[in-house]
Amino acid sequence: MKDLSKYFAKAALHKASFFSVALVAGLFLSACGDLGPDPDADGARFNAQFRYYWSQDCRYDSFGAYDCGPVYNISPSLRVGLRVDSDGLASLNLDGDRYYYLEMEYDEGYDPGYGSYFHFYQDDDELTIYKDGSEMAWWKTAADSVTYYFYELPY
Repeated sequence: MKDLSKYFAKAALHKASFFSVALVAGLFLSACGDLGPDPDADGARFNAQFRYYWSQDCRYDSFGAYDCGPVYNISPSLRVGLRVDSDGLASLNLDGDRYYYLEMEYDEGYDPGYGSYFHFYQDDDELTIYKDGSEMAWWKTAADSVTYYFYELPY
């Protein structure tokens, strides 16, 4: 009588080898080849880079900014990158420091004087970036102060 245990062991070994080779080949192809964009994360609603050359520090209350200091030149300039994906996730790069926000951690709005903007919340700080890149405001709510950043001189 034949020893069937050797036959089954060899058959199982061949099946395992085929599946492991297929798995390794699949991982290799997915790592090396571009299988196309993810339809849920493809594209961005907003993607822009800005530079700010001027700044001004102010205090603020419920009526707005007051007691503003002089406008001064920033050297080197402040670089800001903002991307808001189609799924609502936002990534913000402030001069090399990266921040990531969920859709509930920022607002999008419109100001009749300056246009459309994004407003981000984090701890005691808030950040308003206008979509045209003309201005950015960094609100330090615990200190009741705001720092404005401008692309051009504000006057």
